[in-house]
Amino acid sequence: MWKYRSQTLISVLGLAVGFTCFSLATLWIRYEMTYDSFHKNAKQMYVVYVPSANQTGYSSTTFNPLAAYLKETFPEIADAIPLDPDRRGDGLRGGKVTVEGVEYPALTIRVDSSFFRMFDVKMLEGNRDFLITGSQNRAITQEKARQLFGDDSPLGKKVTMGNAEITICAVVTGMSKRSNYAFDFIGPFHDYAANPGQMWQVSAGDNTIIALSPGTDLAAFEKKLYEHATGEGRGNLTGMTIKPLTKVRYTDANIVRDVKYQHILIFAVSGILVILCSLFNYLTLFVSRFRMRQRELALRVVCGATGGSLLGMLSVEFLLTLSFAIALGYAMTQGVHNPFLMLSEIKMGLPAIFRELLLYVGGVMLVSMLTFWLILFIFRHRSLDVSIRQSNKKMFRKASVVVQLAISIGFAFCTVIILKQMYFLHHTDELGFSFKNSGSVIVYGENSDQLFADRLKQLPEITDVLVAKGLMTLLPESGRPSQDVGSWDGQPGTTESISLERLYVSPASISFYDFQLVTGEMLTDADPETVVLLNESAVKAFGWDNPVGKLFDNRYTVKGVIKHIYNFAPTVQAKPVFYLKPPPDRITAIMRRDGVITFGGTVLFKYREGTWNSCMEKIELFKNEFTTTSFVNAEEEYNKYLKSENALLRLLSFVSVICIVMCVFGFVSLVSLTCEERRKSIAIRKINGATVGDILSLFSKEYFILLIIGAAIAFPAGFIIMQRWLEHYVKQTPLPAWIYVSILFVMALAIVLSVGWQVYKTSAENPAEVVSKV
Repeated sequence: MWKYRSQTLISVLGLAVGFTCFSLATLWIRYEMTYDSFHKNAKQMYVVYVPSANQTGYSSTTFNPLAAYLKETFPEIADAIPLDPDRRGDGLRGGKVTVEGVEYPALTIRVDSSFFRMFDVKMLEGNRDFLITGSQNRAITQEKARQLFGDDSPLGKKVTMGNAEITICAVVTGMSKRSNYAFDFIGPFHDYAANPGQMWQVSAGDNTIIALSPGTDLAAFEKKLYEHATGEGRGNLTGMTIKPLTKVRYTDANIVRDVKYQHILIFAVSGILVILCSLFNYLTLFVSRFRMRQRELALRVVCGATGGSLLGMLSVEFLLTLSFAIALGYAMTQGVHNPFLMLSEIKMGLPAIFRELLLYVGGVMLVSMLTFWLILFIFRHRSLDVSIRQSNKKMFRKASVVVQLAISIGFAFCTVIILKQMYFLHHTDELGFSFKNSGSVIVYGENSDQLFADRLKQLPEITDVLVAKGLMTLLPESGRPSQDVGSWDGQPGTTESISLERLYVSPASISFYDFQLVTGEMLTDADPETVVLLNESAVKAFGWDNPVGKLFDNRYTVKGVIKHIYNFAPTVQAKPVFYLKPPPDRITAIMRRDGVITFGGTVLFKYREGTWNSCMEKIELFKNEFTTTSFVNAEEEYNKYLKSENALLRLLSFVSVICIVMCVFGFVSLVSLTCEERRKSIAIRKINGATVGDILSLFSKEYFILLIIGAAIAFPAGFIIMQRWLEHYVKQTPLPAWIYVSILFVMALAIVLSVGWQVYKTSAENPAEVVSKV
């Protein structure tokens, strides 16, 4: 190991990176898959989903009385509860509480008494006044109470939540943070006393969770639930479905997360491939060294060494390599665990992570040892002499080089495609609207938005200002209400109604967002409210070839057709939308973070390139005159849709660099060993007149052939994988030939440099001295 220390170091580094990537990704996957699995009846618990106008088509947001209705209607349901996880706030699935002037993050959940039947949450002290509708009392978990008040009793303490002062009246046990419904505080449901009918008309974000009776035929129940209609007066729901509570975390597309579950799986597979690349690198070098040590091994046999003792000696070398790699992997884990925990949202300490990683690393180590022993068994079975005689075939070495090349080229190809797709999504003009160098701000108070806009126009950085009075903003998206259309020109007699999303726009907002016209004309100030624009999906839904001038819903006339506007995740297909001017009396009501509904408006603005920070600094000075919130940079808002892809790109870029570096250094080591193995052959060739170029050509030819074989495996496999990945995106980047050529050129250049340097050093030696020594 010390004699070939550079090769040993390469193997250790590669294995360490592979162990770290694979172990962390596997830990992440297991963490995601164990959300809510700790409940006593977790296997029977399901979350109810109802049809929704959002981009995924379904939502877990239901009406408050739905739980009681389902329990009464379906005998298969053993229990059902409503709860409101109150996911509004600062991205922490909740808001904040203030204690003695200090802010703390806080998760709040709203429940009724049925919550305690289904979830294993117990009262420790205090009373149940926090369940009384309209009460300002709250229950706090034991853990949160200790964080806020130390050893003091929290009962009777007052804290500020939003703009309201609440009183803690009870202490309860909390749920594991590995839950979709984790909480720090418990409060009552919203007060519907003034209008009980609103409970079936307005949803405050409630979820409905049911527990099925043991032995229930799940498929039959799902079919029965899907076909059931709640009827008029009960939300008129049909098409309901359910998801297992333990799978909601990684199957609900509506849950906002930095990294998608599928991308975590890709990261895990990447770790496995790095390990394979490292192992093949190590085993290739090991076999080469094994053949070079023929005299040493033969001498050991002559001196009494048995097959078992030789196996033990070689196994110790491999075990030491693995041990060094694991130790370095643990050091890497310690160095990256903080950013990893922030990215993955895993709530685990470093000791717990180390203990769990040991399980995964142990499994990889066992598989590696079994593979190593299998190779040794094959060599031992064929006998040392036979192995030496057949060493010229070098099939194992060539196969290992091809595997390393295929993995490295495949990684590089996939990373380049992801990078190209991200660049395409950021710079394409095919999103149907423009959001570059634009921002928005919400201003509270009647008519304050217009006054705020006037102040913005005075800033030299600002190029355009628009008050979105009664309009719907695109970034951030302000909602997409839907409308059923039952009649239109040319409607087939058997066709059912069509659901169209409705967005309010104005000629000024059309110009601000730079909508792209396909046919017809854009809206003008003179157009009545019944003159509308359609997107291409709506035209297709109506089945029209010439939509301009057509009538639908007995009142709307189509004036023009615009391109799809993709102001949402790029993996979501555009739905049918019609755009119309808002009615004059349309007023925008805004809900503040504390839940209070007030009047206000959104002001849109465009700024000069590179002046966002300056704009923000000057807008901050307006706070003394205006009540503002939600300063949003449209480009940053759109980037949120690409968080997972950007995270995957960073991870794969790192892994790709490691793989390529390992492959190149593996080449250097392998060529070095090959040159040492063939020193006599090279010396004889030089004596017979061969030049350094001739010898380099001889070596390069062999490795170029292996490069072509590796590329022939990697490119088709990578193309199939990335084509399936790109199919998830509505807009896809093309895959030009220069990508393949560039990757092949870079790898060929790496081979030429690594092979050339080693061959040059070997061929520069005096052939007479080499022949006399060997």
